[in-house]
Amino acid sequence: MDYTIQYQDLDQNYRLRLYTLENYLLNSAGVIADQGGFGMRYLITQNCTWVLTNLSLEISYLPTVDEVLTVETWVEKNVHMLSMRNYRLYVNGRLIGLVKSVWAIISIIDRTAQNLFDRPPFLGIDHEETVEVAKAPRFNTLSPEQRQLLTDGVGHMPHRVVYSDIDYNGHCNSCKYLELMLNACEPVALKRQLPKTVEEAEQAALNHEGLRIDIKYAKEICRDDNVDVFFLQHDNQIDYEIRTAEGDISCQARIARQTNTNTQL
Repeated sequence: MDYTIQYQDLDQNYRLRLYTLENYLLNSAGVIADQGGFGMRYLITQNCTWVLTNLSLEISYLPTVDEVLTVETWVEKNVHMLSMRNYRLYVNGRLIGLVKSVWAIISIIDRTAQNLFDRPPFLGIDHEETVEVAKAPRFNTLSPEQRQLLTDGVGHMPHRVVYSDIDYNGHCNSCKYLELMLNACEPVALKRQLPKTVEEAEQAALNHEGLRIDIKYAKEICRDDNVDVFFLQHDNQIDYEIRTAEGDISCQARIARQTNTNTQL
């Protein structure tokens, strides 16, 4: 799918917002799934919905206005109750990103995971084609002391989940988690290290160099929930946690500078 970047898609640096990029990924997955007969238009008739559980993104370039972002996506395989979907990202025909994602199907009635992959229309949709994206890192969990006293450089932003955070599934939209984390701590220095031209970015992408984003979704949050966004900055990465009012982890993420020497995170 092609997306022509508009001014409303840009941040103050005239580059595509990261959470808008994630929205393009999710939109592309939804459109392709609907075309294949296993998207939301079908699942809603089964009282089910798709949910994103994990996302690992390597990006070497953030496009600017009038550039065309092409999102190529397919299902690699369905295993047990999880579906692995991959992406390749291009700008003006040049490779600038690779993505691996994991999805699950849940009931919209009781929110439990459902295994529908052994029946039509899911049979035969596996492509068995992978992308070379390293396994997601193990996230470091902030200690209660770090979170309560904001020690060791930990930052904090409270947030109340509101109308604009909620999607048709009745919970906080996947892209909103990333938006919350970026609002708490934007990786300005990391983004500035990206190549400035598509030509340079293509070679960087082939070398697995650029920005690496890993997100793990753990627990739904809903309208009027109060959550806490914590972040910890390092030299070349930022670690994030979103926790519920009860202290449970709802989402963890890491945005890091990636070089070809640390692709096996």
